[in-house]
Amino acid sequence: MRRHAFLLVLFMGFSLLSLMGSAQVDTLPGLILTDLQLISEESLPHWTPDWTGPIQGATIAAWFAEHGYPALMHDFNGDGVIDELDTIELADNFGRGIMRTETPRGTTDVRLVVGLGNYIAEHYPDQFVLKIYDRSFPSEFAIQGYGTFAPDAIPGILLELMEEPSIPAYVHELSYGEGVIVGIEEGEADRNRYLSGRSFLYDETPEGYTPLDFAWSKEDRWETGHQGQVLETVGKTEDRLYNEFLGDWVPVEFMLALSPAFEQEVETEEHSCPDDAIAYDVTTTTLGDYGQIEIEECVIRDGDVDIYIWTVTNLSFMKDGCGLCFFQIPNPGFPVAFHSELPPWIFTSSWGTWTWWLPGGSCGLLPGQSAVFIVAVPGPTIDTWVIAHIGQCMPPPGIKPLLFRVKTTGPGLPDDDIPDGRCPDLVVRILDQSCAYDTFTQSYELMVWAEVANIGGEPVTSSFDVLLTGVSHAGSDTVTVTVPPELPSGGTVPVTLAFTVPPEPTGGAPCPIDFELMVDSGYSVNECNETNNLTSGSECCYGEPQQEEECPDLTVEIRLITCELDPRQGIYEITVEALVRNIGTETITDPIWVEADCDRGSDNAIIHTDLDPGDTATTDFSITFSINQPGCPIPVTVEVDYLDFIDECDESNNTATADTCCR
Repeated sequence: MRRHAFLLVLFMGFSLLSLMGSAQVDTLPGLILTDLQLISEESLPHWTPDWTGPIQGATIAAWFAEHGYPALMHDFNGDGVIDELDTIELADNFGRGIMRTETPRGTTDVRLVVGLGNYIAEHYPDQFVLKIYDRSFPSEFAIQGYGTFAPDAIPGILLELMEEPSIPAYVHELSYGEGVIVGIEEGEADRNRYLSGRSFLYDETPEGYTPLDFAWSKEDRWETGHQGQVLETVGKTEDRLYNEFLGDWVPVEFMLALSPAFEQEVETEEHSCPDDAIAYDVTTTTLGDYGQIEIEECVIRDGDVDIYIWTVTNLSFMKDGCGLCFFQIPNPGFPVAFHSELPPWIFTSSWGTWTWWLPGGSCGLLPGQSAVFIVAVPGPTIDTWVIAHIGQCMPPPGIKPLLFRVKTTGPGLPDDDIPDGRCPDLVVRILDQSCAYDTFTQSYELMVWAEVANIGGEPVTSSFDVLLTGVSHAGSDTVTVTVPPELPSGGTVPVTLAFTVPPEPTGGAPCPIDFELMVDSGYSVNECNETNNLTSGSECCYGEPQQEEECPDLTVEIRLITCELDPRQGIYEITVEALVRNIGTETITDPIWVEADCDRGSDNAIIHTDLDPGDTATTDFSITFSINQPGCPIPVTVEVDYLDFIDECDESNNTATADTCCR
């Protein structure tokens, strides 16, 4: 988008304010440290496979040097730059020196800990913790002549003895942005083959394995020069932790995690877009009930490189007491010339996305703070609308962080690379509308009859949402359009949406009710034109409200619904979060019974809190069933006051329904 489109984009941003109240929410598949260096055990002539300890020790030192602790890496080879060649020199210093790789015994777990611990303490005294996952380590420490193991055995760094290595411990440490080294058994019990932790996926395989990968010092023969490999593998827990290595299940005997003792502060940043920028866009989005965010995008062309700069501002977002910890932009296939972010933000390029994330334990970007993220790609590109993600900070262990879909702009392929008309394009047209008073609900109902048309040159093959949103009056409705097998080019599909509004404070009928319709509000269809999805309308209501009696009135809204697979227990679990509200005129003091029900089972809860008029209460449900009963969609109904204990003004508005998929 050109800078002269700024006013248009601002208007579109304001029109998106209520969008995310019903927009789609995703979860993070896992985490990966793509900036972790890959050093080969053949980088120097005298190195052998016995050098894995020094190599991985230097690898995680280099990782921290690039993420807020620059003194950990120097220009060791004197060539004027700090790069992987200096990491190789540091590993060589470790192996020839304190880790004693070239001795008959070689680098043991103890020598790895002592060598790395002393190096870290020398450059950042009292600022790191070295966690050791190996219960036999204290005895090995003493036997090898280092004295009695204690937290202060290495001055300037805290040593912390942990439990035995495990997948939850590995996932926890890596998600906290720590430097992780695992030792898999190879020969003597205290001398292992060492690998640096690089990634994990939250979801297990059907066999119950956890996908993991590591930085492996094995020479990659497909690359020119010397480079290590990425070991893509899985882990499992039986009597202990095992990793699949070269076709065998090998025990993980040892694990260490290098962790900063103090959480790095998340600083706020600003960026001013220059006048000669080739694009500039601003969007503001409401993320459900959690608050609002703003994304300002600026694109600068520097020769044959396009530099994309996103300034993300947390206007008011809070979830579980914390702010924003993830920002993700889709990557259509561009290589990264360079990227920039302020520590402690971590950059990941994987799974067709660019992601910036904060280590676990951080409370993130708080309301009023901004962060600037930069990525440069080969040009020329076009600035196009994209579906980005904003994410919450790390939840408790075992729970995936929520990612909220938001709309901004990002790099796309030049127009010449996209065949003319070879894509779908959805628009929505209003056919009719009305607003009348409903004596049963004692409110006005706005109804909109519309049609969705595909004006593009390719069919739509995936489901999409149509969102009706009140502009002058609060209210919304969403319809999901399922199009098996497709909505062809030129095809149309009818939709009907409605929402209710109360009478005016004066008792009269609302006039006018301004509203908007947005097709593909969840951005599930990749369209030729992403800017023509919105249309608006206005309608006056008719009919006079009757005098309301004094009584309570309960409604329920499904705020979140998910289905997760637990292959170890052989079950699916549907989790539902519902919001109960008293929209009546009297306080409810009796217990409120709420039930979630579907064809796989049910769960119920009791709300004991008094609800005054306008008050709300949240309740959660869990429905478990056999792994042999997947399904999509599975409708789930939540009913408040399902035992009819409470005499309400309106007994017909006590249910809400939503679908989930169990795969």
